[in-house]
Parts: sequence; C-alpha cells; structure tokens
Amino acid sequence: MIFKTEESPFAQLEYSSFSLSTWLDYWYPLICDFLEINADEDSVALEEILRYYSSNVSKEELEKQIQNNHVLAIAPGVHLEDQLHRHLTLKDSDIELTICADGATSYLLSQNIIPDIIVTDLDGDVDDQIYAQNKGAIVLIHIHGDNIKVVQEKLPSFLGGKYAITTQTSPLQGSYNFYGFTDGDRSICLATLFEAKSIQLIGYDFSHTIGKYSKTSELSKKKLERKIKKFTIAKSIINWCCNKNNQVSTY
Repeated sequence: MIFKTEESPFAQLEYSSFSLSTWLDYWYPLICDFLEINADEDSVALEEILRYYSSNVSKEELEKQIQNNHVLAIAPGVHLEDQLHRHLTLKDSDIELTICADGATSYLLSQNIIPDIIVTDLDGDVDDQIYAQNKGAIVLIHIHGDNIKVVQEKLPSFLGGKYAITTQTSPLQGSYNFYGFTDGDRSICLATLFEAKSIQLIGYDFSHTIGKYSKTSELSKKKLERKIKKFTIAKSIINWCCNKNNQVSTY
C-alpha cells in the first residue's frame, strides 16, 4: 500500500476486484454518498456532451501506449517541483510514458516536457493543455455534473487533436470509464487498467495544502474542505490500484 487509509470509509474497497462493475456498484455510490453528489447530474452531463462530441481515441490505442511500459504519473501536489527535479537528475530512469493530471501540465511545459497523456476535468490551465495536445499529447477529458459548462466552452478547442471523453458513471457510446474520481487517481487507474509494467508517482502529496498548479483560482474554505475529502477518496483508490499492480511507487 502507498497510503495509510485505515480510517477511510473506502478502506475495505481497496481489496475489491479491479473491474468496472466494482467501480459502478461499490466505489461510485459510496463516493456519491460521501460527497453528496447527485449521480443523475453526472449522467445528464455525459449525455449532453455526447450529443455533439465523441472520443476519437480508442481503448486499443491507449492500451498500446501503456501496456508493459514504465509509467511516470504526475499530479500537481505541493512537492511537484522538487520531486520532478529529483526524477530528472536520475541517470538511470527507465520511464517510457508520462501521464499528467490536469494542472501539472503547466509545470511540465515550463520544463519543456510534453506529457504523453493528460487526464483532466478542465479546472487547470486549459490553454496549456491545448498546447500540449497540439504537440502530440492525448487528452482524456472527464465529464461530471459540476463541469458541464466549462466542457461545453472548452472542448471544441480540443477537436484538432487526439482526445477521449471519460465519465465516472456508466459509460455511453463515445465515452469511457477507466475508473477513478480525481484527475490524479484516474491517471493511476488508467495505467493500472492497461497493465503498465510499473507506475511511479510524482506530486501525489495529499496534504492539507493545495499545490499552486492544482487550481487556477484560490479555493474558499468550503471548497478547500471538499478538496481534502477528495484526497481521502483518491488515496484509497490508488491503494486499490496497488493491489492490482504491485509496482506502484512514490517519492
């Protein structure tokens, strides 16, 4: 296990089978209860987006990218800069693929690094994510009830490159559910599902301080408290992945 989660309401699910049915039947309903999410709003948002857009990247293409490769998963945590610098100074790194969570894209670009895959719900710097896509990144755009307006506004800018539409509820034609709830843990779920050889985590701090690349605006006290609750979920989901792939490691 990567994180200590004994007190988490999700701890028992960490040992459940790694499958879509487990996600939809157990993880997702418990998350909705924990955060008071209306699951119907997630479904309606997905249906609305799929009326106009559809993924242009297949599961097979993503699997080909990830399977049997060493993956570096990067999240916009407080220690992102230090941990990435440490990683880049290692001469013997065998990383073959980089999966980046949302706002961490901006820091990677500042270091002249283009991620291979970006996992985002578009609450980071979207312009940076579009730029990275134009340079070859595949972007996984996550749809939920709270971000429908920004997706409607920004998704057209991604149509010139490779993208996939993802959901946390039952997937419909043109979309995928690769499990996971936050951008960071969805990145790990993606690498786990498609059988990465190893997954190394950078920027997965989950402290009570939010990394400066995590959000484009300052959080209110209420939103910060909700963000910390999401960290509780994310840590258990990553532990769930560890039970499927024991080659998950962190700095």
